[in-house]
Amino acid sequence: NIMDNREERQRDYDQLARDVNLEDITSSQHNREVLRQLRDNDPELKSLIIESEEAEVGFEEDSWDLSAFVVKDGTDDIGWLGYFVSKSEVLQSLCIQYLPDGSIKEFIGWVNLNRSIQELSIEYDLGDDIIFNDLIPMRIKNNILNRIEITGVNIGRERARRLALVLNQQCDQKAPLWLQLKRNNLDAEGLRELATLLTTKLGHLCIAENQIGMNGGEVLGAVIQSKAFSQLTDFDIGRNNIGNEGVQVLAAELSKCTNIKNLNLSGNRAITAVGLGFISGLLGAENCRIESIDLSNMHIGDDGAEVLAAGLVGNQFLMELILRVYENDEYVSAGITDSGWSAFSKLLCNTSSINSTYMSNHTLAQICQYPPPPPYICKYLQLNAFQQHQNIDTAKIAKIKILLTHPDLDMEPFFQKQLKLLPHVMSWFQRARSCHSNSSPSGRVLTRTQSQKHVLSRELSAVYKFIRGMPMVAADGYCKYVLKTALKRKRKLQLMIQKAEEEEEWAQKRLKPEPEYD
Repeated sequence: NIMDNREERQRDYDQLARDVNLEDITSSQHNREVLRQLRDNDPELKSLIIESEEAEVGFEEDSWDLSAFVVKDGTDDIGWLGYFVSKSEVLQSLCIQYLPDGSIKEFIGWVNLNRSIQELSIEYDLGDDIIFNDLIPMRIKNNILNRIEITGVNIGRERARRLALVLNQQCDQKAPLWLQLKRNNLDAEGLRELATLLTTKLGHLCIAENQIGMNGGEVLGAVIQSKAFSQLTDFDIGRNNIGNEGVQVLAAELSKCTNIKNLNLSGNRAITAVGLGFISGLLGAENCRIESIDLSNMHIGDDGAEVLAAGLVGNQFLMELILRVYENDEYVSAGITDSGWSAFSKLLCNTSSINSTYMSNHTLAQICQYPPPPPYICKYLQLNAFQQHQNIDTAKIAKIKILLTHPDLDMEPFFQKQLKLLPHVMSWFQRARSCHSNSSPSGRVLTRTQSQKHVLSRELSAVYKFIRGMPMVAADGYCKYVLKTALKRKRKLQLMIQKAEEEEEWAQKRLKPEPEYD
């Protein structure tokens, strides 16, 4: 048992801790400083990484990660490291990348005494299923962990089942759990076991770089349907060799889901333009609330760009689209040419009519790829980004796009109301001036002087078109105004004359001599 003689050993360490010389139990000044910070509860040391000296080969000691304890077998005392970890009240994150074989159980016993570590990352197979039998269960039962990362550990169906049962032991869950199972050879059946048994709510799930496979869509659909994932906001299934059939099932399930905000499908190169069509349908679904989607390392090309742009018509939630391709230690093009970018240009600002411009996408603010999108795309992305950062109405961004792209505004549709709409048109231009102030998004595209000229020229043009389009209406309007004014004056004069006559009659009666009587 990991905790054999725990109390006795703890008393021994407690007695020796006051006088222990850190130089005697560490292999380097760097490690001594890490132990000192743990011993003194230094608030600067909130995270700790335990790694082997092989990880730092070729690096000078002064360049080592400040939070790393670099183990040199036979020199560094893992017992003391574990003891100081158990006593720490400020350590919040622990990452185990290496432990000497003979020290694993003892160290895990110390870790389980700690009450401050909330994030646990395991990147080393500790053997004997210590991860699933001792380390995670103890911390889950104590409601301490809120983030678990397991990387590079083979998780088959049995281990997946045990992990689910262990996570289910968490009681009084205050927030959804952050779970990352990356590069563990987890296959579709193992994922199915996890999704079927798990009841603990997850907020983040990363199963990237596993073996879900070409037809793993059914299992991924089961993941989305599980109650444990009802609060899932981040879903990373990148680099799992998922194909078109798999993404078809996944997209169908995600289209019913309103809680997913961030979706990572990067590196699934078996997804072609056909599969991107299913993703496009997902982005166009009424319930879709995805704000960021990662499709990097997929070489989507012009066909994929056009399909994605079509799916984003009417989408009011996606803010980030990641299309980067990284090969041979450098970023390369995703294969999008002017043809593909023209589809995004039409999406972001459709200039075919004022109404089409108004109904364009004013939400997408980032398209991450190398090389960057053309300047005319970046211009519209910057305008959309301003709307998000300043939390302003998208109608304001639409107004700016209209003024930027329609130098000759068509007023003819308003003529049917004659001059009744002219005051509203003038009011619209007055509000448009505020869109081009120094702090407005147009300042990223035009200078203040250019912005003012844009608004003024279109305002004058609009008034001119009203007058030119309805000359008789304008003339009749003036004549009616003159006649109305003349009649008003005439009525006023008539009233004055009538009053004057009444006063004259009254005065004459008062001044009329009284009759003489015999």
